[in-house]
Amino acid sequence: MGLAVATAVHAAPARRADPAYLATIVDDEADPLPRVRAAHEPASHRSPAPPWSTTMAAAPPGPVRAQTEYEANHGLMIRWGAFNALHTAMIVPITTADPPSDVWIVVSGAGQAQSARDVLAGGGADLDRVHFITAVSDSVWIRDYGPRFIDDAGRRAISDHIYNYASGRPNDDRVPQAVAVQLGEAIYDFPLHHGGGNFHLFRNREAYMTRLIVNDNPGVSEQQIKDYYAAHQGLDVTLTDPFPQSYDGTQHIDMWMLPLADDKVLIGDYAAGEGGGVPKTVTDATAALMQERGYTVYRTPGWHAAGAHYTYTNSVILNRLALVCQFSGYAAQNAQVVATYQTALPGHEIVPIDCSSIIGLAGAIHCIVMHVPDLLFRNDYD
Repeated sequence: MGLAVATAVHAAPARRADPAYLATIVDDEADPLPRVRAAHEPASHRSPAPPWSTTMAAAPPGPVRAQTEYEANHGLMIRWGAFNALHTAMIVPITTADPPSDVWIVVSGAGQAQSARDVLAGGGADLDRVHFITAVSDSVWIRDYGPRFIDDAGRRAISDHIYNYASGRPNDDRVPQAVAVQLGEAIYDFPLHHGGGNFHLFRNREAYMTRLIVNDNPGVSEQQIKDYYAAHQGLDVTLTDPFPQSYDGTQHIDMWMLPLADDKVLIGDYAAGEGGGVPKTVTDATAALMQERGYTVYRTPGWHAAGAHYTYTNSVILNRLALVCQFSGYAAQNAQVVATYQTALPGHEIVPIDCSSIIGLAGAIHCIVMHVPDLLFRNDYD
């Protein structure tokens, strides 16, 4: 279903799940995997990507276009089993917003699908907007391994990278193939090892990643990486330095950047003493670069505490909703960030989402969703 009312004025705010109800939701997994490689997981045994070829037979025939997160989307894809209360807190407003959006949920089977339906119904979600994908999976971090949807000559298709944690999470790496089969989407192999959260793009075809992508693909040059993205997703890639792994184990750009609109971007703001000064150097340099390129840059605080990287850029924009991270014990920062999003996105409904339960595992809500674009409606929501 297209977002035929995408430009309509809000008749009413999206529904919110009752916090008391959310507190009763039980996860299926007692000890979910972190976003970074767990101590018991095997080290990667990746091999270099295939040698660069000017023919690139696996690339879409084109024209090809990856869509931005802030453009019109049919909805989001998530994986059920861990952080079910957090998912419910997001799915309730997503499915009841004006306009509403759909949610596809990866589940292990019919029993888990029914359990998810029951939980979401209790929270007030519109179940007509909820769909299920049956696939074996290992973790909640679908942004990193999930299907990267593209426009392949006017039809939606999947560009499927090799999950950079596939050696320890092989089921996650196979989820895009299951999605392709069950949704009837064409799928193209993207021959680079990658974690999908290390990626952001704008409608002008500019994309941004940290050099983690280089480190994950020994034997492949930066130019070859850029050429792969140009051919497979129609993008012009800019690479930045990553944060130290001791500060942010993911080294993903979505932990400190979020595109907001064609000419707006949110970038984390770090104190000089954080992470040996590298987070401040990287984010200030990127903010200056993007200002030079014509973007309005908004800044929100980021910091490291109790072994976790706290960030407000790991939020989710979906049509006219902005699901914004919040953290227990940081009321002043939370309020400041909500005000920043309201200023930057005046046409959006701002929905605060408590991410306190997940941030200690090296990610937040952007990490646990994958956007599903609507190719019929490409209007932006700034």
